[in-house]
Amino acid sequence: MPKFNTGGAEIHYEERGAGPLAYVYCHGLGGSGERFERDDMDWYARHFRTISWDNRGLGRSGQANRYSLPDYASDLAKLLDELNVDQAIIFGVSWGGVVAQRFGLDYPDKCAALVLDSTSSEVNVAASENWYARGEIARVGMEAALGGKSIAPAFEGHSTASENSQRPVPDVQVPSYVAQCRATAGMREHPLTGEIGRLAMPVLVIGAGKDTVAGAGGSVILSRNIRNSKLQIFQEAGHGAYASARADFRECLLDFLDENSIYKQG
Repeated sequence: MPKFNTGGAEIHYEERGAGPLAYVYCHGLGGSGERFERDDMDWYARHFRTISWDNRGLGRSGQANRYSLPDYASDLAKLLDELNVDQAIIFGVSWGGVVAQRFGLDYPDKCAALVLDSTSSEVNVAASENWYARGEIARVGMEAALGGKSIAPAFEGHSTASENSQRPVPDVQVPSYVAQCRATAGMREHPLTGEIGRLAMPVLVIGAGKDTVAGAGGSVILSRNIRNSKLQIFQEAGHGAYASARADFRECLLDFLDENSIYKQG
């Protein structure tokens, strides 16, 4: 189980495959790379040097003294330096897509391309309240956080925080999870939308028509504000199209990389 100490946290990572082009998986909020490593990584490793990593304070990575979006992005930059990766395709799903946006803005020279799946650069009022509530539910429990009240959905079909009664992460991981929930909620007042026009690398934006967590609207916002982007919405896919529409997503990814002369098929 390889780990690398960034100076702020001990980061767990996994690596498979070889070749000149790296593909980096950035997991969703409160998650880890374990499902990707189990179900998907071998396919990517046939095409790329594939790297999966766990955010500080989550999964198999160590705890830290602080948690912020720039810190998560900085951890990835330091990890890539440690692994002698000059440039990579940075894939982010959900919260991982927010990390990928921040990484692309802060470390553009390290990005051959970005792939943003089921994510956004901003949230509306209801979504902000839901994301903040998710963190509070993890921190103090459902009753203490909401007092029996329901939270309004952010869009039609949205699975709200008040409908989720499960504590999403172990107690030791709650600080990082709460920080990610609050950072996502904060994208109402501090959106990335005004910054992402600076992204100059090719960006593939993926949305899912049956996404009950984030919806597809954020994907549209991303595509409208990133000049060198391509938007693909898989209408029958759920949150995380890379897994819920595997075959279609993989074909779309390879076509996109081929079109931009990043990776040649065959």
